[in-house]
Parts: sequence; C-alpha cells; structure tokens
Amino acid sequence: MTSKVRSNAPHRLIVEGNDDLYSIIALTARHGWNWDSPDNHLPYIKAAGGDEPALQALVVGVRSHRRVGIVIDADATPTDRWSAIRGRLAGAGVALPDSPHAGGTIVEHNGVRVGIWMMPDNRNAGKLEDFLGLLIPEGNLCWPWAEEAMLRASSQYGAEFSEPDRIKARVHTWLAWQESPGLPFGTAIKAAMFSHNAVIATAFVDWMTRLYA
Repeated sequence: MTSKVRSNAPHRLIVEGNDDLYSIIALTARHGWNWDSPDNHLPYIKAAGGDEPALQALVVGVRSHRRVGIVIDADATPTDRWSAIRGRLAGAGVALPDSPHAGGTIVEHNGVRVGIWMMPDNRNAGKLEDFLGLLIPEGNLCWPWAEEAMLRASSQYGAEFSEPDRIKARVHTWLAWQESPGLPFGTAIKAAMFSHNAVIATAFVDWMTRLYA
C-alpha cells in the first residue's frame, strides 16, 4: 500500500524509514483513511533515512508546512531523545513541554501545528517493532514462543543479532510463522495479522487525526 499524496502537499509527516511509512499508511487505512484518493488533510509522508535526517527535516518542515509531524524511535533513552527534539524545535522557535504527552504531543506555533510521536508509546524505550509487538492479538500463543525461540537462537545456536535488535528478531520470527510467512510490516497490518484496534494503535491514529484533521 502506498500514498498518492504529493510532496508539495501543505501537510508533512516525517518518519525514519520505509517500514515506518508503510506501517502508518496501512494502520490508518484500517481506520478508514483513504490514501488512494487523499483529501486536503492527509500529509505527504517523507522517509528521511534515519533519526538525524528526520530531526533535520522536522525543522525544515516547521518553516514550510501548515501541519508537520514526526514519528521517531525513542531508542534506549527516551529522555535523551525528547531533549534532542526539544532542542531542535527550540532553535526554530517552537516550545515543547518538559516531557512528551502519553497520547502524542501536539503544539501550535505561529499558525503551524506540530506533532511528535516517539515509538513505541511516547514514554518507554523502544522502536517501531516494540509498537508492533503491542499490536499482536491478545492470547496469541506464537508470540511468547517467538521470544523463546529468539533467545535460544542467540544463546545456543550463535544467532548474531545485537541486544538492541532483539525485538526486531522477535517480530520477524513471529511473522515467519503466519499463514503468509515473512510479510513486510505494512502488508501484515493490511492483512490483519496485527490488531488495528489495540489500545496503542487507536491512540496513534487519534494523534494523527488531531494533528491533521
């Protein structure tokens, strides 16, 4: 699933990479957003190619778009990530609160609406895959087994993924066991392998709606 919103649209959403882009399109589409026939509120989604380019693009976006948002991984230290975002936006004249809002942060600055969502949930350490882990259907028996298999692969069979990438290994292991194994994140969301009505999914779509409505 792709978006037909043009790059010159008045609204912009900045993400780190294509996994984020396609996951967001698929999740919002399951909540009724029509990316094939976009109206004026839908944003052009820019995959910046990493966290640093995403932060740079955010500053540019604040100066050139009416509504601009960023979805960025909190990574290991959410407080450091938030400080970095606050510092960048302060340089553009945008003031953020001392800590992010649990439901996603939105502020107004000179008629520009600015939104920040730190994956997975604006508070905890993590990344996109942690967010997707929260969308695994409740009671799914393969999800805890994916954790067990991932740990055994690392401790007993020489699997080489790093500690920060454990959640990536677990999510991809779980996806490998579905009816259509190994689908990309966005395609798996579209195929209803992930629950679009999970609490955190609904909160994310609500943040998107408030930011771009």
